[in-house]
Amino acid sequence: MCDSNDADIIMRFTPELLSAVNQIYTLWELKNAVKGKENLLTYSKCKRCKMIYCQNIWDDLTLRQVYQNSIDHAKSKDKILSLQKRLELTRFWNNILRILILSGKKRFNGLKVIDYGCGWGDFSELAQGFGVDVLGYDEDTIKIEFFKKRGLKVATNIDELKSFGPVDVFAMISVLEHLQDVEYTLNLAKELLRPNGLLVFFVMDFRSKYINKNVKKLKNSLPALTKILNPVEHVNIYDYKSVRSTLKRYNFDFISTGLALNLTEPFLIRNSMFILNTLNKIEWLSARIITGKGLGISVYALNQK
Repeated sequence: MCDSNDADIIMRFTPELLSAVNQIYTLWELKNAVKGKENLLTYSKCKRCKMIYCQNIWDDLTLRQVYQNSIDHAKSKDKILSLQKRLELTRFWNNILRILILSGKKRFNGLKVIDYGCGWGDFSELAQGFGVDVLGYDEDTIKIEFFKKRGLKVATNIDELKSFGPVDVFAMISVLEHLQDVEYTLNLAKELLRPNGLLVFFVMDFRSKYINKNVKKLKNSLPALTKILNPVEHVNIYDYKSVRSTLKRYNFDFISTGLALNLTEPFLIRNSMFILNTLNKIEWLSARIITGKGLGISVYALNQK
């Protein structure tokens, strides 16, 4: 985020630790994928900007083995049946529509949405409807085939994605933390979004009690739950301040997090911007505003041309 390489290693993992709790991983395949690279299973904290990230860039072969061979796709697909996940996606889509209303849009009128890193297609299926044109994009062939069978549109290369633009919404749900080239993807989002188009994404939040509890355990060499603390897949861990800094760097205007938007739900939509700005200031000042079991932070920003 700040181009500095000066960082301290704060967490070390083993394949056994990663697969013990996250049961979608097959231990043997995971060990085979990272064989000879076990010392790269770490997270570091930048001394300058405090970003938490994996300093090591995994080669394409390792990543392919992890995503295609190490993951039990049947167990991964089963997660889309979760009522809790469906509720979270519904809130996510509801917040998108509320922001579109606040920005002056009253009707769909051919609303175009890109679901970047669409996975099994649960968000695309939720958003697709009369007046809404959704295009998914993913690189996992198994997920793409499942996506197509559900009658959803999916791009299999960047040229197809670009031909769909310009779009009103560019969504990345649990994607940004996976990307080893964040710069390329955010510049792609800027290219495909209309002026004042909406960038929305969901990432892990380093402030969450779950992550902080397990960071302390790992620092003390104690066993820790590591379902989402995974430096092979999740190479970046954001918090409120690093999200804001990243958006500013790529000329996106921050609007709000999902936390603030959800808290404005009881209020009239026309008064929400004042309330949002107040809640944003509170969240900026608080290092640990996230409470309970929350693991991530959803972010909403406008494309600045």
